[in-house]
Amino acid sequence: MPTEPPLDELLTLDAVLERIKDRSGRVIGASTWRSYVAREQAPGPVRRVGRLPFFSPDDIDAWIDNRPGRGNWRTDQ
Repeated sequence: MPTEPPLDELLTLDAVLERIKDRSGRVIGASTWRSYVAREQAPGPVRRVGRLPFFSPDDIDAWIDNRPGRGNWRTDQ
């Protein structure tokens, strides 16, 4: 049975939004992120504590680096 990752290795929603801003220079709001996750356009939480979602830093980094579509933020193209 797989073990859950420790919380200190995961990102809160606020940390996800800050990571996106730091790595891409773009700002998105919490409601936008939640809608991406709900539509499976962004990685979902890997763990929850109560109602609080926690995300994998590796999943978030991969999403930032490979975000498809018109809103692709990569500047190294």
